[in-house]
Amino acid sequence: MRRHLAIFIVAMVFFGLSTVGVFAQSRADLERDLANLEDQIKALTDNITQTKNQGASLKNDITRLTQEISANKLKIQAFDKNIKKLSQNISDKNQRISVLDAKKEREKDSLAQILRKARYMEQYSFLDFGFQTRSLSTFFSDVDSFATLNRALGESFTEIRNTKTELEGVKAELEDAKDEETQKKIAQEAEKKRVESNQKEKNSLLTITKNQEAEYQKVRAARQVEAAQIKARLFDLRDAGAISFGQAYEYALSASKTTGVRPALILAILMQESSLGTNVGACYLRDYATGSGVSIKTGLGKPRTMHPSRDVPVFTSLMAKVGRDPQKTPISCWIAAYSGGQPSGWGGAMGPSQFIPSTWVLFEGRIENITGASMADPWNAFHAITATSLYLMDLGAVAGNEVAERNAACKYYSGRSCSASRAGAGYGNSVMSKLYATQQDIDKLQR
Repeated sequence: MRRHLAIFIVAMVFFGLSTVGVFAQSRADLERDLANLEDQIKALTDNITQTKNQGASLKNDITRLTQEISANKLKIQAFDKNIKKLSQNISDKNQRISVLDAKKEREKDSLAQILRKARYMEQYSFLDFGFQTRSLSTFFSDVDSFATLNRALGESFTEIRNTKTELEGVKAELEDAKDEETQKKIAQEAEKKRVESNQKEKNSLLTITKNQEAEYQKVRAARQVEAAQIKARLFDLRDAGAISFGQAYEYALSASKTTGVRPALILAILMQESSLGTNVGACYLRDYATGSGVSIKTGLGKPRTMHPSRDVPVFTSLMAKVGRDPQKTPISCWIAAYSGGQPSGWGGAMGPSQFIPSTWVLFEGRIENITGASMADPWNAFHAITATSLYLMDLGAVAGNEVAERNAACKYYSGRSCSASRAGAGYGNSVMSKLYATQQDIDKLQR
């Protein structure tokens, strides 16, 4: 039995080292390829900027589109390399989980054997040992065996705890890797759509010869019309009506200069918030002592509309400052949730950014600094957009880092990362789809 076990361990070590070597080489190749792709993308991005600065012309537009298509294709390749690297990481994590699961089971079996032996020996007193042993040396040997068992018992418990902790850590890392892989695939699909769009536009321009400057001017005029339509398009804001997309973009751009969060993400979050459903902005507060309210549509009573001690005093004070009636201002209703049979959570979120009063006051000073306002108003479009940008920054959103942006979106909704919340992950995916679509509109405005 021991011989078979030794052979098994040697085989595991041998094959384990071989697998690691192969993967390490593959990862090194992927890292080298990724670094090369990133250098090429940066060079093309610089060229695109230079081409844009040269002004609008048929030649420059075709050059710019060619450069953008090349950059998009390189980004698709980079996403592919990243996805392959993540797939390897996921495979490694799954293998490690299998090893740890097997180890945990072996430790449980070992612990059971030690416990059985310990119980057997605990049935006898030292006096019993003395009567039953044939010699004094045998008696002390039995006592030493009992102490050894106790030590082994403690070591076994420690080993099981350590294995469990490591197993939980690897499982968490696995979920993060899967989550990042999902985001890379979403981003890759968005780049493919941009290639298709740019290629279509390039093909259209290629049909115009140098002697058809008038035709090119028609193309430019059509672009200007499209840009004007984008700017004029209504941008819905929850509980604050609608403003033009152009105005919303200007507000987001202003906030972005301070927070570093890209405007497309800020606007995508607000677009998502505007279509969450009837639970948002569908209640009025009525009872300050209990926090209960009523449905705006039906007038029926609604429990837990706002936390009575944490938020109601802040809310009424804020309403006095902005000149609103606390009992006629829309706030979110309580979304029924229970924990251990008891109701959990409260409503009371305000305005487009959907901050509860006690959270809004934490951002007031920062909002006022950015907007130049003397008083931050949750229902003011500029203030709400700025609040969203600040919160996304605090949640870790970094422009150009899609994984960080998606995680910030998930946390904005659920308070947890995408991998830790199924509902949050769905919200994050929807936000990222809106982000890519919004970014295309913004790109058209910047041409």
